[in-house]
Amino acid sequence: MQSIAIAALLAGVGVYALPQDGASCVTVTTEVIIPTYTDSYTTTPVSTITATTPKDLGTFTFLTIESSTKTLATLTTTTTDCTASGTVYKESHHTVYTTSGKSPTGYSRRALGLSPRATPCTTTTTFTTTYGGTYTFIEATGVTSTYTDYTAYSQITVTSTRSGGSAYAIATATATTEGVCGSTVTCTATASSTVTQDARCAPTALVSASNGFGLEYASDTPTGGAAFVTTADDASQCCQLCAEADRCAASLWDVRTGKCTLEFPVDFDSGELNCGEGALVYYDAGPNHPMAPGSGLFVGTLCGNVGYGSAKPDDGT
Repeated sequence: MQSIAIAALLAGVGVYALPQDGASCVTVTTEVIIPTYTDSYTTTPVSTITATTPKDLGTFTFLTIESSTKTLATLTTTTTDCTASGTVYKESHHTVYTTSGKSPTGYSRRALGLSPRATPCTTTTTFTTTYGGTYTFIEATGVTSTYTDYTAYSQITVTSTRSGGSAYAIATATATTEGVCGSTVTCTATASSTVTQDARCAPTALVSASNGFGLEYASDTPTGGAAFVTTADDASQCCQLCAEADRCAASLWDVRTGKCTLEFPVDFDSGELNCGEGALVYYDAGPNHPMAPGSGLFVGTLCGNVGYGSAKPDDGT
C-alpha cells in the first residue's frame, strides 16, 4: 500500500515538470590553474628625498606653421538697396526639375526595432590545469634606494615659425540691386510662373539615410579642399546652390538647423578643384538611440561623390 502511494506521487511530479529548451542552453567552462612552483624575488626599500631646487626640464620649442591660403572660388550673394516704399508684386510659382528624380541606389531602409530574444539557460563546468608558478617578494636588509621628489620645475620656452602647407577658402562677393521695399511693402500674387532646377536636387534624388538610419554628421572634404557654409530653407534649395557653383562636389543640408554646406574638394598634388569626394557622412545606428531616416542631414551629390560610414555606437562600445 505504501509503495502504491509513492508511485502515485512520482507520477504527479512527472505531470507537472517544466520542459527544458535544450536548443537555447549555453555551456560556460571555467579553468582553474594550479601553480607548480614558487619563485622568490628580493626587493629594496626606497627612501624619498624632497629636492630643495627646481628640476630643469630643458628647452621647449613652440612651433608655428604658417600656411598659404588659396581661394578656390567666389560665391556671390545679392542684396536689395531700398530706393522707395510701396507695393511689391511677387509671382507665385511651382518648381519643375529637368528630369524625373530617382532615388540613389544602395541605400535601402528597414524598420527600426529589436528582434525578440529567447531566454537562455546556462550550464557551468570546471576543469583544472597545473602549470606556471607564483611569486613572493622578500625585502633586502642593509640596502636602501633613494627617490628624489621634485615640487618645482624650470623650463625655457622658445618660439619657432616655419612655412608649410596650403589652406583653402571660398571667397564671397555681394551684388546690390535696387528695388521697392520698406515697412509698408505688401505682397500680391499675380500670374503663375515655372522655376526649373537641377534634377539632381529633386527631393527624391537626395539621400537622408544609409543602411536604414538617419545621417548624424559629416567630415568636410576628407581628402582636402574647402567648405562654404550658409543657410537654406530646404535641402533642394541648398543643393541648387551647389549645382550653380563651379565644380561644387556635394551639398549637405541639416534639417535640425537649416545649415547648408557646399563641398569643394581639391587635387592633392595641384590644389585645383577636382570634383572628388565632397564629404564622408556618418549614419547613427544607435544601438540605444538609433537615428530615424530624414531626421538629420540631407545629401545632394553633384559633380563629385560622397562616402558613408557608421558613427560611433552610443552604448559606450
